[in-house]
Amino acid sequence: MFRTTGALVAAALGASILITPSPASATSDWVWKCYGTQVKRCATVVWDQTADTFRARAKITDVAGGGSYQVKVTNVKLLRTNRSDYVTVRSAKDYDGWHDTEDSAATVTVDPCSFPGESFTVVATFSWKGASSGEKTWRPNQAWGHLCD
Repeated sequence: MFRTTGALVAAALGASILITPSPASATSDWVWKCYGTQVKRCATVVWDQTADTFRARAKITDVAGGGSYQVKVTNVKLLRTNRSDYVTVRSAKDYDGWHDTEDSAATVTVDPCSFPGESFTVVATFSWKGASSGEKTWRPNQAWGHLCD
């Protein structure tokens, strides 16, 4: 059985590394990576510190004061890096339709220690319609890893 000694957050290109000790608290919503002004699109890998598991989360929000958009997020995937390739570990289609202000989706969890030495990232499809419509599949330039013994 693996025992977690900490978590590692590293930029996909290795620009920053943060090692976080494993406290006995519930869920850690690590830094959301977001972009967009009128429609804010965000994604992260969430670490449940108690269960030592990862899940991918994504959300889209119609920003107040911008155009009035309906939004949805679909096809959320938790990816693991395998050398220079990405492999889908968990996915959530989340076809629950359009929402007036915000939509979010998350995958089921995975034990990161089942993939020693590999990091994880998230990808999702964000859609919006209103004054102008759009759709973008996006992955933040950040990866998360776990140190296990």
